[in-house]
Amino acid sequence: MGSLGVCDGSAERHPDVPSRLRPVSVFIVSDVRLLQEGLAALLQPILQVVGAAPPDEVTIARVAALNPRVVLIDSVTARRSRVVRDMAAAAPASCVVAFAVGDDHAEILACADAGVQGYIARDATAEELAGVVRQIDDRDFPCSPRIAAAMFQHAAAIARAHGLAPLSPLTTRERQVLTLIDRGLTNKEIATELAIGLTTVKNHVHHVLDKLRVKRRSAAAAKVRTMDPVP
Repeated sequence: MGSLGVCDGSAERHPDVPSRLRPVSVFIVSDVRLLQEGLAALLQPILQVVGAAPPDEVTIARVAALNPRVVLIDSVTARRSRVVRDMAAAAPASCVVAFAVGDDHAEILACADAGVQGYIARDATAEELAGVVRQIDDRDFPCSPRIAAAMFQHAAAIARAHGLAPLSPLTTRERQVLTLIDRGLTNKEIATELAIGLTTVKNHVHHVLDKLRVKRRSAAAAKVRTMDPVP
């Protein structure tokens, strides 16, 4: 691959240029100076490296000022400090990506917990790294099916730990009842509107509250606005 040219740090300034040809600015962050300089020298002919520095406040300020499209941070540094979150807060337009990540899904999940938006395996070549960076520049985050499954399992475990197990799906009739609750109708009025018995309505209301894990009709009504329209 040839040089991507001089980068001004913003893909939005080249809206008519194909994504594969847009210049991509990259800032490298690592505690290891040899890694900073070595990776910068390796990537310079392929991507536009705008800086390489250790993870400290000065670097965060530089990233905020330069506004690179992608910040590459080594896996060890990403997992052992708050630099990823501080970087994201200082430069929200930059994508923070961990590199030199092992194949162990636990390490990848740890990077995700730290706040990275993508990862690059430790055995990736410079060309492969550049390809991943371009994909991330297009907001396309590559992820293997195995890692995707691990992340879903991780998210489910966190949800269970916080008592946030997935909601049970509402039936079409329950969604209709919920919509009428949101309109302020009483059980008797809902029965008339849907032409069903009052006892049936009470059962539906009970199931709706139970599935949404709320105790009051008003709390259930608040959730109906986040759902798709009732068929």
